[in-house]
Amino acid sequence: MERVPTAPRPQWQTKLDEIGFPFHTDADGTAYWDESAYWRFSLAEIETLEAAAEEVYRLCEDAVGHVVTRGLYEAVGLPPWAAPAIEASWAERKGRDMALYARFDFAWDGKGGAPKALELNAETPTSLYETAVAQWCWLQDVHPDADQFNSLEEALVERWQARMQMFPALASPTMASQAEAVHFACLMPHPEDEATIAYLQTLALRAGMTTKAMPIQAIRYDDASGCFLDEAGLPIRHLMKLYPWDWMIRETTGRELVTAAAQGRIRMIEPAWKMVMASKGLFALLWELNPGHPNLLPTALDRTGFPAGSMVVAKPLLGREGSNVSIATLDAAGFPVGQPIAQTEGPYVDEGWVYQAFTPLAEADGNHAVLGVWMAGDKACGLGIREDRALITGNTSRFVPHMIAPT
Repeated sequence: MERVPTAPRPQWQTKLDEIGFPFHTDADGTAYWDESAYWRFSLAEIETLEAAAEEVYRLCEDAVGHVVTRGLYEAVGLPPWAAPAIEASWAERKGRDMALYARFDFAWDGKGGAPKALELNAETPTSLYETAVAQWCWLQDVHPDADQFNSLEEALVERWQARMQMFPALASPTMASQAEAVHFACLMPHPEDEATIAYLQTLALRAGMTTKAMPIQAIRYDDASGCFLDEAGLPIRHLMKLYPWDWMIRETTGRELVTAAAQGRIRMIEPAWKMVMASKGLFALLWELNPGHPNLLPTALDRTGFPAGSMVVAKPLLGREGSNVSIATLDAAGFPVGQPIAQTEGPYVDEGWVYQAFTPLAEADGNHAVLGVWMAGDKACGLGIREDRALITGNTSRFVPHMIAPT
Protein backbone atom coordinates (compact mmCIF):
# COMPACT_ATOMS: atom_id res chain seq x y z
CA MET A 1 0.00 0.00 0.00
CA GLU A 2 1.57 3.28 -1.06
CA ARG A 3 0.70 6.77 -2.27
CA VAL A 4 1.99 7.37 -5.79
CA PRO A 5 2.32 10.96 -7.14
CA THR A 6 1.24 11.20 -10.77
CA ALA A 7 0.38 13.77 -13.42
CA PRO A 8 -3.32 14.63 -13.68
CA ARG A 9 -4.96 13.85 -17.00
CA PRO A 10 -5.05 16.72 -19.49
CA GLN A 11 -8.37 18.57 -19.14
CA TRP A 12 -9.38 16.35 -16.25
CA GLN A 13 -12.10 18.81 -15.22
CA THR A 14 -13.78 18.49 -18.62
CA LYS A 15 -13.59 14.69 -18.42
CA LEU A 16 -15.34 14.73 -15.04
CA ASP A 17 -17.97 17.19 -16.28
CA GLU A 18 -18.68 14.85 -19.19
CA ILE A 19 -19.48 11.92 -16.90
CA GLY A 20 -21.84 13.99 -14.76
CA PHE A 21 -19.49 14.80 -11.89
CA PRO A 22 -19.29 18.60 -11.68
CA PHE A 23 -18.37 18.65 -7.98
CA HIS A 24 -14.69 18.10 -8.65
CA THR A 25 -13.88 21.65 -7.53
CA ASP A 26 -15.29 23.56 -4.57
CA ALA A 27 -16.87 26.97 -4.97
CA ASP A 28 -13.66 28.68 -3.81
CA GLY A 29 -11.63 26.91 -6.50
CA THR A 30 -10.15 24.25 -4.22
CA ALA A 31 -9.96 20.83 -5.83
CA TYR A 32 -12.17 18.21 -4.16
CA TRP A 33 -11.22 15.53 -6.70
CA ASP A 34 -7.44 15.09 -6.61
CA GLU A 35 -5.71 12.93 -9.22
CA SER A 36 -2.24 14.33 -8.62
CA ALA A 37 -1.66 11.10 -6.72
CA TYR A 38 -3.30 7.73 -6.23
CA TRP A 39 -3.09 4.92 -3.68
CA ARG A 40 -1.81 1.57 -4.90
CA PHE A 41 -2.71 -1.67 -3.11
CA SER A 42 -1.84 -5.30 -3.49
CA LEU A 43 -4.68 -7.74 -3.96
CA ALA A 44 -3.93 -9.22 -0.54
CA GLU A 45 -4.33 -5.79 1.08
CA ILE A 46 -7.69 -5.28 -0.60
CA GLU A 47 -8.82 -8.72 0.56
CA THR A 48 -7.80 -7.76 4.11
CA LEU A 49 -9.94 -4.60 3.95
CA GLU A 50 -12.85 -6.50 2.43
CA ALA A 51 -12.77 -9.16 5.15
CA ALA A 52 -12.49 -6.52 7.90
CA ALA A 53 -15.49 -4.58 6.62
CA GLU A 54 -17.71 -7.66 6.37
CA GLU A 55 -16.64 -8.80 9.83
CA VAL A 56 -17.34 -5.45 11.48
CA TYR A 57 -20.65 -5.12 9.62
CA ARG A 58 -21.68 -8.50 11.07
CA LEU A 59 -20.77 -7.22 14.53
CA CYS A 60 -22.78 -4.04 13.89
CA GLU A 61 -25.85 -6.08 12.99
CA ASP A 62 -25.43 -8.06 16.21
CA ALA A 63 -25.14 -4.80 18.15
CA VAL A 64 -28.32 -3.39 16.57
CA GLY A 65 -30.10 -6.57 17.65
CA HIS A 66 -28.74 -6.00 21.17
CA VAL A 67 -30.15 -2.45 21.21
CA VAL A 68 -33.54 -3.58 19.89
CA THR A 69 -34.02 -6.53 22.24
CA ARG A 70 -32.96 -4.52 25.30
CA GLY A 71 -34.47 -1.16 24.37
CA LEU A 72 -31.15 0.69 24.60
CA TYR A 73 -32.24 3.53 22.32
CA GLU A 74 -31.19 6.43 24.52
CA ALA A 75 -27.66 5.00 24.71
CA VAL A 76 -27.33 5.57 20.96
CA GLY A 77 -28.99 8.99 21.05
CA LEU A 78 -32.47 7.98 19.88
CA PRO A 79 -35.85 8.66 21.53
CA PRO A 80 -37.71 5.61 22.86
CA TRP A 81 -40.86 6.61 20.95
CA ALA A 82 -39.06 5.66 17.71
CA ALA A 83 -38.83 2.05 18.96
CA PRO A 84 -41.98 0.71 17.20
CA ALA A 85 -40.70 1.73 13.76
CA ILE A 86 -37.18 0.43 14.50
CA GLU A 87 -38.44 -2.87 15.84
CA ALA A 88 -40.93 -3.44 13.03
CA SER A 89 -38.29 -2.84 10.38
CA TRP A 90 -35.66 -4.90 12.25
CA ALA A 91 -38.03 -7.87 12.19
CA GLU A 92 -38.08 -7.61 8.37
CA ARG A 93 -34.41 -6.76 7.83
CA LYS A 94 -33.82 -9.89 5.74
CA GLY A 95 -36.79 -9.18 3.52
CA ARG A 96 -39.07 -6.20 2.94
CA ASP A 97 -36.91 -3.84 5.02
CA MET A 98 -33.52 -4.95 3.73
CA ALA A 99 -30.58 -2.56 3.79
CA LEU A 100 -29.36 -0.94 0.60
CA TYR A 101 -25.88 0.42 1.32
CA ALA A 102 -23.40 1.85 3.83
CA ARG A 103 -19.80 3.05 4.04
CA PHE A 104 -17.19 2.27 6.68
CA ASP A 105 -14.30 4.56 7.48
CA PHE A 106 -11.16 2.56 8.28
CA ALA A 107 -7.72 3.57 9.50
CA TRP A 108 -4.93 1.36 8.15
CA ASP A 109 -1.53 1.81 6.55
CA GLY A 110 -1.04 -1.78 5.39
CA LYS A 111 2.27 -2.03 7.29
CA GLY A 112 1.15 -4.22 10.14
CA GLY A 113 -1.78 -4.78 12.40
CA ALA A 114 -5.41 -5.02 11.36
CA PRO A 115 -7.58 -2.30 9.78
CA LYS A 116 -9.42 -0.37 12.50
CA ALA A 117 -13.03 0.68 11.95
CA LEU A 118 -13.53 4.33 12.90
CA GLU A 119 -17.25 4.60 12.16
CA LEU A 120 -20.02 3.40 9.88
CA ASN A 121 -21.94 5.81 7.67
CA ALA A 122 -24.95 3.54 7.64
CA GLU A 123 -27.75 5.67 6.30
CA THR A 124 -26.77 8.63 4.11
CA PRO A 125 -23.17 7.86 3.05
CA THR A 126 -21.48 10.41 0.80
CA SER A 127 -18.90 10.09 -2.02
CA LEU A 128 -20.96 7.46 -3.83
CA TYR A 129 -20.58 8.69 -7.41
CA GLU A 130 -16.91 9.51 -7.12
CA THR A 131 -16.25 6.00 -5.79
CA ALA A 132 -18.39 4.05 -8.23
CA VAL A 133 -17.94 6.06 -11.43
CA ALA A 134 -15.36 8.89 -11.36
CA GLN A 135 -12.41 6.86 -10.13
CA TRP A 136 -13.29 3.94 -12.42
CA CYS A 137 -13.19 6.26 -15.44
CA TRP A 138 -9.84 7.60 -14.19
CA LEU A 139 -8.51 4.04 -14.00
CA GLN A 140 -9.61 3.25 -17.56
CA ASP A 141 -7.85 6.36 -18.84
CA VAL A 142 -4.64 6.07 -16.81
CA HIS A 143 -4.12 2.42 -15.86
CA PRO A 144 -6.36 0.28 -18.09
CA ASP A 145 -4.25 -2.79 -17.31
CA ALA A 146 -4.90 -2.47 -13.57
CA ASP A 147 -7.89 -3.29 -11.41
CA GLN A 148 -9.78 -1.50 -8.66
CA PHE A 149 -11.81 -2.53 -5.61
CA ASN A 150 -14.98 -1.31 -7.23
CA SER A 151 -18.05 -3.41 -7.96
CA LEU A 152 -20.27 -0.88 -6.20
CA GLU A 153 -22.49 -0.05 -9.16
CA GLU A 154 -23.22 -3.69 -10.01
CA ALA A 155 -23.82 -4.51 -6.35
CA LEU A 156 -26.37 -1.71 -5.94
CA VAL A 157 -28.27 -2.84 -9.04
CA GLU A 158 -28.45 -6.29 -7.48
CA ARG A 159 -29.82 -4.81 -4.24
CA TRP A 160 -32.56 -3.02 -6.19
CA GLN A 161 -33.37 -6.26 -8.00
CA ALA A 162 -33.59 -8.07 -4.68
CA ARG A 163 -36.01 -5.42 -3.47
CA MET A 164 -38.21 -5.93 -6.53
CA GLN A 165 -38.48 -9.61 -5.62
CA MET A 166 -40.13 -8.47 -2.38
CA PHE A 167 -42.35 -5.92 -4.16
CA PRO A 168 -43.06 -7.16 -7.71
CA ALA A 169 -45.32 -4.19 -8.46
CA LEU A 170 -42.27 -1.93 -8.41
CA ALA A 171 -41.22 -3.43 -11.73
CA SER A 172 -44.31 -2.17 -13.54
CA PRO A 173 -43.33 -0.07 -16.59
CA THR A 174 -46.65 1.76 -16.96
CA MET A 175 -47.21 5.33 -15.89
CA ALA A 176 -50.59 4.22 -14.55
CA SER A 177 -48.66 2.39 -11.84
CA GLN A 178 -46.86 5.45 -10.52
CA ALA A 179 -48.42 4.75 -7.13
CA GLU A 180 -46.05 1.80 -6.95
CA ALA A 181 -43.00 3.83 -7.87
CA VAL A 182 -40.05 4.28 -5.57
CA HIS A 183 -39.88 7.99 -4.79
CA PHE A 184 -36.31 9.33 -4.57
CA ALA A 185 -36.14 12.41 -2.36
CA CYS A 186 -33.63 14.85 -0.94
CA LEU A 187 -33.53 18.51 -0.04
CA MET A 188 -33.81 20.58 -3.21
CA PRO A 189 -32.13 22.64 -4.43
CA HIS A 190 -28.93 20.90 -3.37
CA PRO A 191 -26.84 20.01 -6.43
CA GLU A 192 -24.65 17.37 -4.78
CA ASP A 193 -27.52 15.54 -3.06
CA GLU A 194 -29.63 15.75 -6.20
CA ALA A 195 -26.81 14.21 -8.23
CA THR A 196 -26.47 11.37 -5.73
CA ILE A 197 -30.21 10.72 -5.76
CA ALA A 198 -30.21 10.81 -9.56
CA TYR A 199 -27.44 8.21 -9.67
CA LEU A 200 -29.26 5.89 -7.27
CA GLN A 201 -32.41 6.39 -9.32
CA THR A 202 -30.51 5.49 -12.50
CA LEU A 203 -29.37 2.23 -10.92
CA ALA A 204 -32.92 1.45 -9.82
CA LEU A 205 -34.13 2.07 -13.37
CA ARG A 206 -31.43 -0.26 -14.66
CA ALA A 207 -32.77 -2.89 -12.28
CA GLY A 208 -36.22 -2.42 -13.86
CA MET A 209 -37.94 -0.30 -11.22
CA THR A 210 -40.50 2.42 -11.69
CA THR A 211 -39.10 5.59 -10.06
CA LYS A 212 -39.87 9.23 -9.44
CA ALA A 213 -37.69 12.04 -8.02
CA MET A 214 -39.00 14.82 -5.79
CA PRO A 215 -37.97 17.36 -3.15
CA ILE A 216 -38.29 15.82 0.29
CA GLN A 217 -39.77 19.07 1.62
CA ALA A 218 -42.70 18.65 -0.81
CA ILE A 219 -43.98 15.50 0.92
CA ARG A 220 -47.35 16.10 2.54
CA TYR A 221 -49.74 14.00 4.58
CA ASP A 222 -53.37 13.52 3.52
CA ASP A 223 -55.65 12.94 6.51
CA ALA A 224 -58.50 11.61 4.37
CA SER A 225 -56.53 8.77 2.81
CA GLY A 226 -53.93 8.31 5.54
CA CYS A 227 -51.24 8.50 2.84
CA PHE A 228 -48.18 10.62 2.19
CA LEU A 229 -48.43 12.35 -1.17
CA ASP A 230 -45.98 13.78 -3.69
CA GLU A 231 -46.38 17.10 -5.55
CA ALA A 232 -48.76 15.49 -8.06
CA GLY A 233 -50.97 14.08 -5.33
CA LEU A 234 -49.80 10.50 -5.89
CA PRO A 235 -49.34 8.32 -2.80
CA ILE A 236 -45.82 7.52 -1.70
CA ARG A 237 -45.51 3.81 -0.86
CA HIS A 238 -41.72 3.49 -1.07
CA LEU A 239 -39.39 6.36 -0.20
CA MET A 240 -35.65 6.41 -0.89
CA LYS A 241 -34.51 9.43 1.12
CA LEU A 242 -31.13 11.10 1.23
CA TYR A 243 -32.11 12.67 4.51
CA PRO A 244 -31.08 11.41 7.95
CA TRP A 245 -33.54 9.65 10.21
CA ASP A 246 -32.25 11.57 13.23
CA TRP A 247 -33.24 14.83 11.51
CA MET A 248 -36.65 13.46 10.61
CA ILE A 249 -37.55 12.38 14.13
CA ARG A 250 -37.21 15.99 15.28
CA GLU A 251 -39.65 17.31 12.66
CA THR A 252 -43.43 17.05 12.51
CA THR A 253 -43.65 15.42 9.09
CA GLY A 254 -40.72 13.21 9.94
CA ARG A 255 -42.37 11.94 13.11
CA GLU A 256 -45.49 11.16 11.09
CA LEU A 257 -43.33 9.19 8.65
CA VAL A 258 -41.84 7.24 11.56
CA THR A 259 -45.34 6.30 12.69
CA ALA A 260 -46.37 5.32 9.16
CA ALA A 261 -43.23 3.19 8.81
CA ALA A 262 -44.03 1.42 12.08
CA GLN A 263 -47.49 0.60 10.73
CA GLY A 264 -46.23 -0.57 7.34
CA ARG A 265 -48.04 2.22 5.46
CA ILE A 266 -44.78 3.35 3.86
CA ARG A 267 -41.51 1.54 3.18
CA MET A 268 -38.42 3.60 3.83
CA ILE A 269 -34.98 3.22 2.26
CA GLU A 270 -32.94 3.07 4.35
CA PRO A 271 -35.29 1.34 6.83
CA ALA A 272 -35.84 2.60 10.37
CA TRP A 273 -33.46 0.09 11.97
CA LYS A 274 -30.63 1.82 10.13
CA MET A 275 -30.98 4.82 12.47
CA VAL A 276 -29.51 2.63 15.22
CA MET A 277 -26.63 1.52 13.03
CA ALA A 278 -25.98 5.15 12.00
CA SER A 279 -25.33 6.27 15.57
CA LYS A 280 -21.67 6.52 16.53
CA GLY A 281 -22.77 5.32 19.95
CA LEU A 282 -23.07 1.86 18.44
CA PHE A 283 -19.26 1.65 18.44
CA ALA A 284 -19.19 1.96 22.23
CA LEU A 285 -21.54 -1.01 22.37
CA LEU A 286 -19.41 -2.87 19.82
CA TRP A 287 -16.37 -2.55 22.07
CA GLU A 288 -18.38 -3.58 25.14
CA LEU A 289 -19.65 -6.70 23.35
CA ASN A 290 -16.36 -7.50 21.58
CA PRO A 291 -13.52 -6.18 23.77
CA GLY A 292 -10.12 -6.47 22.13
CA HIS A 293 -11.44 -7.29 18.67
CA PRO A 294 -8.61 -6.61 16.19
CA ASN A 295 -10.79 -4.48 13.88
CA LEU A 296 -12.20 -2.29 16.67
CA LEU A 297 -10.85 0.53 18.81
CA PRO A 298 -11.58 1.10 22.52
CA THR A 299 -14.72 3.24 22.47
CA ALA A 300 -17.02 4.43 25.26
CA LEU A 301 -19.77 6.88 26.09
CA ASP A 302 -17.72 8.04 29.09
CA ARG A 303 -14.13 9.19 28.62
CA THR A 304 -13.17 8.62 32.27
CA GLY A 305 -12.42 4.96 31.57
CA PHE A 306 -9.38 5.75 29.41
CA PRO A 307 -5.94 5.59 31.07
CA ALA A 308 -4.16 8.86 31.80
CA GLY A 309 -2.15 10.00 28.81
CA SER A 310 -4.52 8.43 26.27
CA MET A 311 -5.14 10.27 23.02
CA VAL A 312 -8.90 10.16 22.53
CA VAL A 313 -11.22 11.33 19.74
CA ALA A 314 -14.52 12.90 20.86
CA LYS A 315 -17.38 12.70 18.36
CA PRO A 316 -21.06 13.70 18.50
CA LEU A 317 -23.31 10.63 18.67
CA LEU A 318 -25.21 11.74 15.59
CA GLY A 319 -22.62 13.99 13.95
CA ARG A 320 -21.73 14.12 10.26
CA GLU A 321 -18.91 15.13 7.93
CA GLY A 322 -16.29 15.43 10.66
CA SER A 323 -18.11 18.27 12.44
CA ASN A 324 -17.48 18.98 16.14
CA VAL A 325 -14.75 16.35 16.40
CA SER A 326 -11.76 16.87 18.69
CA ILE A 327 -8.59 14.95 19.49
CA ALA A 328 -7.05 15.45 22.94
CA THR A 329 -4.79 13.84 25.51
CA LEU A 330 -6.63 12.96 28.73
CA ASP A 331 -5.51 13.28 32.33
CA ALA A 332 -6.18 10.74 35.09
CA ALA A 333 -9.71 12.11 35.61
CA GLY A 334 -10.57 11.82 31.92
CA PHE A 335 -10.34 15.53 31.14
CA PRO A 336 -8.37 17.02 28.22
CA VAL A 337 -4.86 18.20 29.00
CA GLY A 338 -4.43 21.68 27.55
CA GLN A 339 -5.77 22.55 24.13
CA PRO A 340 -7.04 19.86 21.72
CA ILE A 341 -4.46 18.45 19.33
CA ALA A 342 -7.02 18.99 16.57
CA GLN A 343 -10.66 20.01 16.44
CA THR A 344 -13.42 21.06 14.07
CA GLU A 345 -16.44 23.32 14.44
CA GLY A 346 -20.02 22.50 13.55
CA PRO A 347 -23.68 22.42 14.58
CA TYR A 348 -23.64 19.41 16.93
CA VAL A 349 -22.77 21.20 20.17
CA ASP A 350 -25.81 19.87 22.06
CA GLU A 351 -25.42 16.20 21.07
CA GLY A 352 -24.36 13.34 23.27
CA TRP A 353 -20.77 12.21 22.76
CA VAL A 354 -18.81 9.07 22.10
CA TYR A 355 -15.09 8.72 22.83
CA GLN A 356 -12.73 6.55 20.80
CA ALA A 357 -9.06 5.76 21.20
CA PHE A 358 -7.01 7.65 18.61
CA THR A 359 -5.28 5.67 15.90
CA PRO A 360 -3.30 7.26 13.07
CA LEU A 361 -4.53 7.22 9.49
CA ALA A 362 -2.30 6.18 6.62
CA GLU A 363 0.05 9.10 6.03
CA ALA A 364 2.23 10.07 3.08
CA ASP A 365 3.71 13.41 2.07
CA GLY A 366 1.78 15.12 4.85
CA ASN A 367 -1.55 13.70 3.70
CA HIS A 368 -3.74 11.64 6.04
CA ALA A 369 -5.96 9.12 4.25
CA VAL A 370 -9.13 7.50 5.53
CA LEU A 371 -10.22 4.34 3.71
CA GLY A 372 -13.93 4.27 2.92
CA VAL A 373 -15.10 0.70 2.32
CA TRP A 374 -18.55 0.52 0.74
CA MET A 375 -21.14 -2.10 1.59
CA ALA A 376 -24.12 -3.27 -0.47
CA GLY A 377 -26.20 -5.07 2.10
CA ASP A 378 -23.63 -6.99 4.13
CA LYS A 379 -21.10 -7.39 1.31
CA ALA A 380 -18.05 -5.16 0.80
CA CYS A 381 -17.94 -3.91 -2.78
CA GLY A 382 -15.78 -0.80 -3.17
CA LEU A 383 -13.17 1.58 -1.82
CA GLY A 384 -13.11 5.38 -1.80
CA ILE A 385 -10.23 7.31 -0.22
CA ARG A 386 -10.41 10.78 1.33
CA GLU A 387 -7.31 12.79 2.19
CA ASP A 388 -6.58 15.85 4.28
CA ARG A 389 -3.53 17.67 5.58
CA ALA A 390 -5.37 17.81 8.92
CA LEU A 391 -5.85 14.86 11.27
CA ILE A 392 -9.64 15.05 11.03
CA THR A 393 -11.37 14.13 7.78
CA GLY A 394 -14.17 16.55 6.95
CA ASN A 395 -16.61 17.59 4.26
CA THR A 396 -13.94 19.39 2.23
CA SER A 397 -11.31 16.63 2.40
CA ARG A 398 -10.07 15.56 -1.03
CA PHE A 399 -11.10 12.38 -2.86
CA VAL A 400 -8.11 10.46 -4.27
CA PRO A 401 -8.44 7.44 -6.60
CA HIS A 402 -6.86 4.04 -6.08
CA MET A 403 -5.81 0.98 -8.01
CA ILE A 404 -4.80 -2.63 -7.40
CA ALA A 405 -1.30 -3.29 -8.70
CA PRO A 406 -1.20 -5.66 -11.66
CA THR A 407 0.26 -9.05 -10.76
